[in-house]
Amino acid sequence: MSNIKRALISVAEKKGIVELAEKLSENGVEIIATGGTAEKLKSNDIDVMEISELTGYPELLAGRVKTLHPAVMAGILARRSNEKDIEDLNDNEIEPIDLIVCNLYPFENKVENNPDDHSGILEEIDIGGQTLIRSAAKNYQDVLVLTDPEQYAGFLDTYTEGNIDKKYRSKLARAAFSYIANYDGAISDYFGSLDVESDQKDNFQVSFNIKAELDRELKYGENPHQKAAVYRSKDLLSGTSLLSARQLNGDDLSYNNINDSQAALDLILEFDEHAATAIIKHTNPCGLAIAHSPVVAFRKAYAGDPQSAYGSIVAFNREVGGSVAREMIGGRKYIEIVLAPSYTEEAVEALVDRWSDIKLLELADMKIAEKNDYEIKSISGGFLLQEKDIGVDDLADLKQVAGPYKDKEIKEKELKELYLATMAAKHVKSNAIALARGEAIVGIGAGQMSRVDAVRLASKKAAGRQFGGVLASDAFFPYPDAIEIAAENNIKSIIQPGGSIRDEDVIKACDEHGIKMYFTGYRHFKH
Repeated sequence: MSNIKRALISVAEKKGIVELAEKLSENGVEIIATGGTAEKLKSNDIDVMEISELTGYPELLAGRVKTLHPAVMAGILARRSNEKDIEDLNDNEIEPIDLIVCNLYPFENKVENNPDDHSGILEEIDIGGQTLIRSAAKNYQDVLVLTDPEQYAGFLDTYTEGNIDKKYRSKLARAAFSYIANYDGAISDYFGSLDVESDQKDNFQVSFNIKAELDRELKYGENPHQKAAVYRSKDLLSGTSLLSARQLNGDDLSYNNINDSQAALDLILEFDEHAATAIIKHTNPCGLAIAHSPVVAFRKAYAGDPQSAYGSIVAFNREVGGSVAREMIGGRKYIEIVLAPSYTEEAVEALVDRWSDIKLLELADMKIAEKNDYEIKSISGGFLLQEKDIGVDDLADLKQVAGPYKDKEIKEKELKELYLATMAAKHVKSNAIALARGEAIVGIGAGQMSRVDAVRLASKKAAGRQFGGVLASDAFFPYPDAIEIAAENNIKSIIQPGGSIRDEDVIKACDEHGIKMYFTGYRHFKH
């Protein structure tokens, strides 16, 4: 396009900039550049006017001031269709600038890598670059603005083909303002996290900026009449992201697929020492087991509730091999999604041959999130924000508060089942009860308004398999009535947070029925 006569280039990230400048120069575009960018282009034999030559001033304050000058700002902001603007340019011998190529100092990288270097962080707050980008984006009908090296190739194609129209200019301006908004948001978050008086971190910032980019639009939302999309954000989670999974087979994931797969990932990440399998239906576990091998873990997990497992999501914390796949495809099962760190070719072939539409997700690096990671729940007019519930209960020093054998150490098998039941209850919608026996979950009571009903439901699901097993509750028992039901179902051990004003009544009921009870001190409501 012949209307691009002058370009100003000032970039911190110099990837692809030489190739872009070469193409512009070949097409007769005059290039103005700042500091390090000018040096980079000159070293590649590209003819460049340095910014100081344009402004008549050297770069001041160690580069803090270089583009903030009327010769630059007026050249960008002048409206080409406005006679007065053009008259001002002519009277002051200022030439228009038609293209701005600019990206900013890496502020977020500095904060992440050197969080205690406050002075250094301040130096990474870009001033002139932000002004260049804002000015060009504001005057987008006359000035083009590129803020990302990933835009360069598309721009050159559009430029060469002569297709730079108002719609394309608007698209670049929108990207520029989004870029600036995210940058400003990062700065705001940083300062919002500082307690100026004590120089200590507050629990929560005065304002919270959610920086996310559209990953993809989805076919529909939770129901077919709802539109939906998934956004990618690096600010909310430091652990493994489901959006990083490599899909080996199947159609694109739906809204519900992603939601349920996240629930499966959250649960399977609770286990590391043993092979584990989690089976999820509508974000609730309907099967969970640990074993010495993935084959046995899957077999026991699926037996937990085969009826509910139809159309489920199955997650593994170990590689899925041929023997696991053969176990999965046997019988009248239907599995919609499998999530695992890796698969053998034999396993993929077997699963796809059995269900051609099965979705296989591979997440090589399964890593639990950190304590300061957040989760957000929308409400009308705002959102709720909280730390993720990733405080894993350490049962190594678990103390018994009721029942026989108080002075004896907990057997390893019982400890495994107590942990398994606790983790299942943690990931079940409240009120939640989980029954475990044989290192597998045999009954789940989910989402009940009454805890005693949750115990009844879990016992009904277990259908006798819970005899001699353990029961975990996500919160305390307000009354001993649930203990009576547990006794009727031959539960031998109960694990719960404790903390009720009637704890003594509950402990007494356990003693009367010979049921061991353990307090964890951790409540795990999940709404």
